[in-house]
Amino acid sequence: MRTKILGLMTCFNRKEKTITAISNLISKNPNIEFKFVVVDDNSTDGTKAALEKIRGVVVLNGNGQLFYSGGMRRAMQYALDTTEVYDYCLLFNDDVEFYSQTIEKMLSVKNTGREILVGPTCDTEGKLSYGGVIKKSRFRPNFDIVDGTSQRAKSCDTFNANCVLIPWKIFKDLGNMDSVYSHSLGDFDYGFKASRRGIPIWVCDFFVGQCSDNPVGGSWRDTDLSRRERLKKKESPKGLPRKEWWHYLKTNYSIGTAIVYSITPYLRILIRR
Repeated sequence: MRTKILGLMTCFNRKEKTITAISNLISKNPNIEFKFVVVDDNSTDGTKAALEKIRGVVVLNGNGQLFYSGGMRRAMQYALDTTEVYDYCLLFNDDVEFYSQTIEKMLSVKNTGREILVGPTCDTEGKLSYGGVIKKSRFRPNFDIVDGTSQRAKSCDTFNANCVLIPWKIFKDLGNMDSVYSHSLGDFDYGFKASRRGIPIWVCDFFVGQCSDNPVGGSWRDTDLSRRERLKKKESPKGLPRKEWWHYLKTNYSIGTAIVYSITPYLRILIRR
């Protein structure tokens, strides 16, 4: 009997990449039975129509303001409410170019059905881009992104949800991403929630596909922008909104960390770092 996996994804105006990601998962993992729930956040490039042509894909409509965490929450809530039963839930990004049989390989990595498995990705030059996340300090919000080939242990504290395989019962028990997050931080916070509940998180020792880092240029971290522009971008949904950042620090570190490090981004902008 083939393993049943429900894939969850949100997308916006990445038609070719979105269709390629799903098509690769289906065609390159023949021993897995996939179904998908995809939130299309009001794309204008024909993504929705293309998705609806793929068998086994449920498309949910967004209003164009869901962003990443909002879109994933909607997909995850649909999955949490379903009466269908799967073996695993797969959280993945629409811009991952999956390699052959990578999900099947993930199932063979320390697979007891009691841990979350993270599939790391690389950029076009083969350098680690996203993967497991390890805290560098109990008090400072610094972290290392790791894959299983690192000298560090395969166990990690949380993850980038570019490719994350979660046993169905664990997924149901964990519930949804926190509603406070609009775009970033939702996956980090979700992984930390799993860690606090004692659920092991393991990163695989191979790349599951290509997915390049988001560029710094044009973001709030871009030192070539004016202070005013950086501040505006920081407080936008795709930046580091103060209420979301405060909540993240307080929840996953401490109130002291939240007090100190909620100020740090403003200092960086002020001194142009």
